[in-house]
Amino acid sequence: MIVLGIETAGPHGSVALLEPDARGGARVVQTVLTATRQLGAELAPTIQRMLRAAGLGPRRPPDLVAVDTGPGSYTGLRIGLAAAKGLAFAWGRPLLGVPCVDALEALAPPGERVVCALDASRGQVYAATFLRTPEGVVREQAAGLHDPAILRQALARPAVVVGDAAAQVSDEAAGLVAAPDVRWPTAEQVAALAYARFARGERQDALRLCPIYFHLNEAEEQRRKRGMRVG
Repeated sequence: MIVLGIETAGPHGSVALLEPDARGGARVVQTVLTATRQLGAELAPTIQRMLRAAGLGPRRPPDLVAVDTGPGSYTGLRIGLAAAKGLAFAWGRPLLGVPCVDALEALAPPGERVVCALDASRGQVYAATFLRTPEGVVREQAAGLHDPAILRQALARPAVVVGDAAAQVSDEAAGLVAAPDVRWPTAEQVAALAYARFARGERQDALRLCPIYFHLNEAEEQRRKRGMRVG
């Protein structure tokens, strides 16, 4: 199986082709996108070049498409998800969306408890807490927006903290230890987690797959407020 991974929510977008092997390893080719301000213009040619180099294309497409569903860059998320959906539909291949915090958890150092924290601006962090159990990883706390200081107090127990807002949440005295090298997932990690989930039987409706945003944009916020007034 070959997985095309797309990550455009973070500060440096990337595209990867991942081909797992029977020994538990994988052959990976990854390209980091350089023109982040021109992501829409760079993404499609990069994917085409990678597919061509791997001998892939419309007649022999990847078996699975994986995309980071965020949160992250508003524009980047929309571009990445549109590209992933377009390719999956054109190729007749399944599509799996991977939330950024899930991919970060998979990158975290060993530890029973993992906090994934992303800088949501406006003095807030977007965070989720995971527990690693013998049966697998489970979410202890659903993802959402928090004041960093209040979140630190609420966490109460020791944990490894990852993400680009780890420093805002960490408190070594309380056992909340930051892993500074784990700030944002790449397309390789998105593809690897999607492959693992697909192998376990997970499937998603590509039509219903939506990006996760830190905050609503102005137009969406106005629609939400109008809906509240009508209700």
